[in-house]
Amino acid sequence: MYRETDLVELKQQLTDEVKNEINAFLNTKGGTIFVGVADDGTVIPFTDEKAKDDADLKIGSWIRDAFFPMPIDLIKHYFNEDNVLVIEVKEGTDKPYYLREKGPKPSGIYKRVGRSKRKATEEEILSMIMESKNYSYERDISEEQELSFKYFFSVCEENNIAHDKRHLKSLDLISKDGNYTNLALLLSDQSPIVVKFAKYDKNLNFIVKSEHKGSLLKVLNDVLEHAGNYNEISAVIDGSSFKRIEKVSYPGASLREAILNAFAHADYFIRSNIKVEFYEDKVKITNPGGIYRATLEEIMDGIQTYRNPGLVRILSKLKYVENFGTGIPRILNAYDKEEKQPVFDPTENFFKLTLPNLTFNFDPLIDPIDDPILDPLNDFELALLKIIKETPGLNAPKLLERILTQYPDATIDKVKNALKRHLAKYCEFLGSRSNGGYCLKKKD
Repeated sequence: MYRETDLVELKQQLTDEVKNEINAFLNTKGGTIFVGVADDGTVIPFTDEKAKDDADLKIGSWIRDAFFPMPIDLIKHYFNEDNVLVIEVKEGTDKPYYLREKGPKPSGIYKRVGRSKRKATEEEILSMIMESKNYSYERDISEEQELSFKYFFSVCEENNIAHDKRHLKSLDLISKDGNYTNLALLLSDQSPIVVKFAKYDKNLNFIVKSEHKGSLLKVLNDVLEHAGNYNEISAVIDGSSFKRIEKVSYPGASLREAILNAFAHADYFIRSNIKVEFYEDKVKITNPGGIYRATLEEIMDGIQTYRNPGLVRILSKLKYVENFGTGIPRILNAYDKEEKQPVFDPTENFFKLTLPNLTFNFDPLIDPIDDPILDPLNDFELALLKIIKETPGLNAPKLLERILTQYPDATIDKVKNALKRHLAKYCEFLGSRSNGGYCLKKKD
């Protein structure tokens, strides 16, 4: 019945360690602590009434005196039918909650990470303060005010979007006091954001390694262009229908949406980089900032949460994104019928998305009757192969007679060259030189 999870902690005794666990749940997603249960789930009940009274008094004292801000309405405790002390903790709305005896510093502030707690870092404490006070990085005033917008204005002009001072205010690039905001800084030519792009070989050595700087829109366009160059197409031929089939490494809008998602939802307050990394079998896209005020399941269902509403609004105006929370659903839809699926790996401070390369290790068999043909056969060679399949036993002159109806400029040399080179893998000459002809090779 009792087992530890991300939201459940088991403790045998009511020690000060439980107080630290309460603090961790207040600063994270809330949870429940069962006191009187061993790690393996064995119940060690409170059977003495005095022990129960002492526990009630201790918890009450902690709620009043141990934490700041005081979490009176966030903690509920009682004894259940197993005589186990149950402490239910809600997530706090005025983070960070700290231990009064330690103060508002890492030694006095805990967080729940997985099934354990740890002390919060200074950066995490600052993030808690910002979130609880509804701080907006976008709307905060930029420390740099000497900004130019050559690239951003050119994009606005291409899309017939006004960019005078009044419109820049409406887009939250200029504050009410007339100062540039951090959103303006991101879009300016002086943007401090650096996006790293890499492609590795099978031994994880760099094939391509680049860093992209400048206006966030310029960086986005550069990265989308570079990524598109590595979205390779593998052309195969269906040996049954002789139709060409193209398989894309990253299908549909998946690659574009994954990159746009990283740019639109990154936490630009965190001094880290967006990374786009191509491996032989996948592409991994990482952006600073975990999922913003939602769960992964909610995001995958299309729930909208915006860490950067101003940036999303501008990207929507410029037709980069649809402002309807469809990015991840579109990625999932692109891989809907594929065996390999995207992997979403959100952490508290980062969001990692891995798209599998559908053309990696795509190695079809060579029987042209049932299996795809991977060789780059041209249309002339494909037509010859189809004739051999449908009418086996024809020699080169007779094949020429047939192919002339489709290719009037065909010659016997052209037919023989095709048979000798690319088609030798799929067909062979059987019989005597005078009476024999070409047939498809049989499977081994």
